[in-house]
Amino acid sequence: MNAIRWSSLALATWLTLAVAPDASAWGPDGHRIVCQIAFRLLDTARQQQVITLTASYRRPNNGSGFSFFSEGCVFADEARQKARDNVPGWDKFDPFDAWHFLNVPRPTHLVIQGQCNGNCVLTGIERHTDLLRTSKTAEDRAEALFFLGHWVGDIHQPLHVSYSDDRGGNNITPIHGDFYASSHMHGVWDSGIIAKLVGANGWRLFADRAAREITPAENDTWIASPPLAWAQESYNLITGPAAQYCSWRLVSGMQTCIRIPQDRTLAQTHQDEFSDDVTARLKQAGARLADLLRRQLPP
Repeated sequence: MNAIRWSSLALATWLTLAVAPDASAWGPDGHRIVCQIAFRLLDTARQQQVITLTASYRRPNNGSGFSFFSEGCVFADEARQKARDNVPGWDKFDPFDAWHFLNVPRPTHLVIQGQCNGNCVLTGIERHTDLLRTSKTAEDRAEALFFLGHWVGDIHQPLHVSYSDDRGGNNITPIHGDFYASSHMHGVWDSGIIAKLVGANGWRLFADRAAREITPAENDTWIASPPLAWAQESYNLITGPAAQYCSWRLVSGMQTCIRIPQDRTLAQTHQDEFSDDVTARLKQAGARLADLLRRQLPP
């Protein structure tokens, strides 16, 4: 994969669209990073298609649109919350509520398709990949683009492939150490580790550098695997001993990753342990999303 060569038109348009202010914080910044990496890895013609689709979208009830693709990739979380809150016009997003994650039983070692039950992040990736290609209007294709970008980000966040009884680490609290802003484990992986990686330079510079660092060999290896393998990668990472999420024990004759009962102290040593892993997950998500977009957007 060669470095992206921007045409003057695509570059000028993108810079114009990219001046919207950043929001604070796999929370929003994780999704922005994934989609920015994907955008940077696309050829100029497909970059322009992404820009055009992004500009065509408006939120329900004649709401505002999005200034740039990276912001649209955060939209799925907004849609989920407004659908839950029964905001008029947003109920069409109700069916996507469980598509942000994949819950598995605690004795799981190998993640299998059947654990999805047709209602998980794997469903979202498949459905919105298809809709990006087959939808008849630019706005419907844009919506599919945003949701697909979000789902690919989610499946690479390790705690989005985990257990329902602790809500993917949301119920693992408190987190001690005063290092991360989040009080629960899910938040540490959603945004805490990323915030430390990004620092004062901002998510966009981090994403652009990450895109440049991806080698052709890495890209070819990453895009060769299917989404189920991406889920397995996340699960393996979060259920390893260093993550302090769960602990493998023999329960009723089965190796089971049981919940660790004590509070966690997650500080600099945790950041040092997982900085490279989180950076790799963001790069993998961006590369794989770019590959999906190449396949669904005509050249």
